[in-house]
Amino acid sequence: MKRFVTIFILAALTLALLATGAAASPGRACAPMPGTVATFLPGDYGSFAEGMAANSHGALFVSLTTWGFYDEADETTAESNVGEVWKVAPGHDKVRLAKVDLSPYGMLLGVAIDRRDRVYVAAYDMESGLTPNGVYRLEGDGSLTQVVVLPEGAWPNGIAFHEGRLYITDSGTGAVWRARVKAGMASPSKPWLQDDLLAPGDPGTDPSMTGIGANGIAFRGDRVFVSVADHARVVRVPVRADGSPGTPRVICEAPQLKTADGIAFDAFGGLWITTDSGTTGVSPSGGLYRLTPAAGLWTIADDPGWLNYPTTPVFGTTRGTRSTLFVENGAFYGLDDGSSPDIRSLRVAIPGLPLW
Repeated sequence: MKRFVTIFILAALTLALLATGAAASPGRACAPMPGTVATFLPGDYGSFAEGMAANSHGALFVSLTTWGFYDEADETTAESNVGEVWKVAPGHDKVRLAKVDLSPYGMLLGVAIDRRDRVYVAAYDMESGLTPNGVYRLEGDGSLTQVVVLPEGAWPNGIAFHEGRLYITDSGTGAVWRARVKAGMASPSKPWLQDDLLAPGDPGTDPSMTGIGANGIAFRGDRVFVSVADHARVVRVPVRADGSPGTPRVICEAPQLKTADGIAFDAFGGLWITTDSGTTGVSPSGGLYRLTPAAGLWTIADDPGWLNYPTTPVFGTTRGTRSTLFVENGAFYGLDDGSSPDIRSLRVAIPGLPLW
């Protein structure tokens, strides 16, 4: 029976992806292309879309950072970074819900939705410390209220809710933080989990280990899965009955997963993974993969032309979009190539795993 289900999923997925052009050969894309849901302005010095999540009504919420000017020679910033939260309705109309000053080196990252459809976004200051690191809740008036504060040196990135608690990957220290979001501000004193399997950098080539470690995060039952960008791996961690972490284990490590970023589960237990870069060396670059429950890695798209530093995959939540995968293109190198962040949609013939 398991073999039949696997064959059925593979056949249905292949047909659906061929119809959208996602199964094109590396570096090429066949027509028709995956649909474009929304495109965001590039800004004078580039912009970057990092986080995305869907609420129960099918609306997508996106975090966007518009970069300020940075003079590499003088190491000075002439303009501030600006963070924005956008809502993209099921009809593809988009509206900006929040605009905040992140001067001079702040950025917005992961986005998550709680059971009450409230929106949360991670914020990280890359150098100055003027933007407090942690997680913020979007308020009705367009302001962002900090609900989780993390210590200096932490790099909050991916965020996800599970059993009423918020889990936060820390790309800088190779950790996962956990906090209960209440009326006040949570200040966890130590990570829920810190492990070498989640650490940034490759000791063989980067003794400073200053790269990107734990990145994307997703739950399936009482197990949390974390993508680790620098080490091209996915790590699984059980959540014990008392809330403590079990033993972390690598369930997949493959060269294709270098720069692994956002992750999302489908209803059959497949884990969809975006990678910021592909394997062919073309530009724009990016990869999309599906990790099967048996740890088989399927290449969905490898530098197909429509992926541009993809950061987050999100399944639709409405009856008509449950088998649609929305992929956020971060366009990190937009200042160099003139591209803009956008959202693409793929019909993948497999429904997403409900978050609640």
